[in-house]
Amino acid sequence: MKYLQNFLSLGKMTVSNVIHKIFYIGALIVAYKSFMFARVIYITCTYEKMVRHIEGRNTYSYTSTTVNNAPLAVLGFIIYFIVILILWKLICELLLKFFTYFELQDKDY
Repeated sequence: MKYLQNFLSLGKMTVSNVIHKIFYIGALIVAYKSFMFARVIYITCTYEKMVRHIEGRNTYSYTSTTVNNAPLAVLGFIIYFIVILILWKLICELLLKFFTYFELQDKDY
């Protein structure tokens, strides 16, 4: 309950605490966007897979079927998530330095 009161009142949280919360919220958004990116890859990138059908005694027929590329989608998710999360962390670190600098400048006056 005290956490909710501190959260709803302005001026009680430190800059570091605010940037940490922004980073974690952004990480959730990056995870969602990565999932959507992987979903598009899964739906649009397909390949042909050979399927063997048994027609009779020792006779087979081969056909191909289109299959969604799940390994490529997982790889796309991992790469997209890591790259965008590194960029997001860099942005949050710069924001933290920026606001900490101004917080220190404000205390000098």
